[in-house]
Amino acid sequence: MHKKWITLGIVVLTASMLLTACDKRLMFVGSSTKSKISASYKLFTGTEEKKLSMKSGETISMDYSSKVEEGQLSMKLYGPDNTVLTELGTNESGTEKVAADKDGKYRIEIKGEEAKGSFEVAFKVE
Repeated sequence: MHKKWITLGIVVLTASMLLTACDKRLMFVGSSTKSKISASYKLFTGTEEKKLSMKSGETISMDYSSKVEEGQLSMKLYGPDNTVLTELGTNESGTEKVAADKDGKYRIEIKGEEAKGSFEVAFKVE
């Protein structure tokens, strides 16, 4: 009987450690629409992403801004073959345009590591 409780305790501790290691969000208020992804937060460790289909010759135009008070934040656009096409600057705002060289699924990824601040990426395919 005693051995059963010890095993159960180990399983519970292991599961809680695995679950807390993934995403951490504290006072995270985010929004994701068809053409925009944004959030403000006191703590953000994890990933937010937006996937979109593009055809060769189309261009994605991204208006972006971010504020990082603590930690790290990265904002990247990936192509269909999972290569980084562009990285958007943090603690700045601007517009970035990238032409698709092939048909496929493109992905905007925002990744935080113990970050405090905000981000917004509005995009349209032309």
